[in-house]
Amino acid sequence: MPIDMLKECIGKEVIVCVEGELSGFKATVLAIEENWIKVEEKNNVRFINGDMITQIYIPKNKK
Repeated sequence: MPIDMLKECIGKEVIVCVEGELSGFKATVLAIEENWIKVEEKNNVRFINGDMITQIYIPKNKK
């Protein structure tokens, strides 16, 4: 996944789909360093290799 595109997600709540997992998970993107993405989900912080990400959804705000 291109790093420049991922940087648009910093600070946003997104749904991340990773290779090897059956479904995506909701998390807030905290930081991006080289090819690693730091996300926070509920009470956990996760570091994900950018090559393992298959999709990222940015939900639209509901009004």
